[in-house]
Amino acid sequence: MVLNNLKKFVLIVGDFGVLYASLYSTLALRYRHFPGQDIWRQHFLPFTVLFLLWALILYINGLYETATSKNDFEFYNKLLRNLLINYGLAGAYFYMLTDRLFDIKPYTVFFIFIGVSLVLFSLWRLWYNTIVQRPGLLRNVILIGMKDEARELVLEILRKPQLGFRIAAVVHDGYLAKEDFPGVIVYNKAADLKTLLRKHEIHTVVTSINPHSSPELVQSLYESLALKMQFYDLPTFYEKLTGKIPVTTIGHIWFLENLAEGDKSLYELLKRVVDITLATLGLIISIPLFPILAAMIRFDSQGPIFFRQIRVGLLGRTFEAVKLRSMMVGAEKNGAQWAERNDPRVTRVGKYLRQFRFDEIPQLWNVLKGEMTFIGPRPERPEFVANLQTLIPFYNERHLVKPGLTGWAQINFQKGSSTGDSLKKLQYDLFYIKNRSLPLDIGVLLKTINLILTGKGW
Repeated sequence: MVLNNLKKFVLIVGDFGVLYASLYSTLALRYRHFPGQDIWRQHFLPFTVLFLLWALILYINGLYETATSKNDFEFYNKLLRNLLINYGLAGAYFYMLTDRLFDIKPYTVFFIFIGVSLVLFSLWRLWYNTIVQRPGLLRNVILIGMKDEARELVLEILRKPQLGFRIAAVVHDGYLAKEDFPGVIVYNKAADLKTLLRKHEIHTVVTSINPHSSPELVQSLYESLALKMQFYDLPTFYEKLTGKIPVTTIGHIWFLENLAEGDKSLYELLKRVVDITLATLGLIISIPLFPILAAMIRFDSQGPIFFRQIRVGLLGRTFEAVKLRSMMVGAEKNGAQWAERNDPRVTRVGKYLRQFRFDEIPQLWNVLKGEMTFIGPRPERPEFVANLQTLIPFYNERHLVKPGLTGWAQINFQKGSSTGDSLKKLQYDLFYIKNRSLPLDIGVLLKTINLILTGKGW
């Protein structure tokens, strides 16, 4: 996966390079000659501050994700919307702040820069998206064995060549419909693996078969070491490519190897300090909002302002989560039910409370008490946990860490109204538990802010 990290690095460096090239071209057009050192120095710092803010916004909105680098309407619609947001912020920045922070107020330069950067940035991203999908840059993959997650992996690679891989062949004894896997050659297990690796110039081998149970497979791969391939078991490759753990392909040994890793006491201490600081600030800032929200809830429907519910937390211990009420009183008179999109039990005000996550504000108190954290798997109700742990393997392992106000699953998969959705969320939760760190927490927090501002929460 080093190639994907390299692509992201090139993309970020390229973005800044194009922005600075746009600035240089703008100054040349504005002053009708190549800018000298004084003019460049005068504009460099104000625009650098702006470029850093722009890069942060592009990151939050997923424009540095490899999977989005595709020349289609969806990508350029998203890119244009983000550039317009950035230009709006730049206008406010130049008209309201720069004369207080710097010695310039570049009105004319700013308007010229909009036109120049819009053209150059769009052309750069067009070129980049085209290059990353070129056949010569794709790594040939052979997949050994076919399970549900392996099938999902093949389809993901076929749909998104920008990820940097090409499924060159599959070794499988069962039936695979050719229309489902266009361009993929299927061999049975009798095929000579060493010959296939050379014939298809394989760079990456992914196996859903446990090598410990197949000495022939191990021997063939061992004898092919000179080909300088990368070897992955299915869970590892699936995780790196999708950002989630294939629950049905792992066993108890996976948890021993991946979740009993090292001492995270320093990380947990820093996280607790951040939790206390942000929760305190959040409660203080939200104090003026409470009377307004309380009045809206009370006038919209009869019932209490706050809603209290038992949830399952760290190591299976239960706690009382507090939220602003967003449903009608008696919404669960027939028993516990999944919340759904356009749920008829949600009040008119509750719809907006959920959309912008205002209903979650009282849970800052749960964070202060140490029952929750800002980033972690969302806490589920005991009724659902009792059922899900019998249907989904390793469901209880999501309780190895504190539950969070938001999490890796929430920014990647926002549904959650069925057992199938719970399985998908668990895959993301296990990825977070394995890879949790301050950089990952910061990324989740920034992308959650984007979900809140765009009203995608529910």
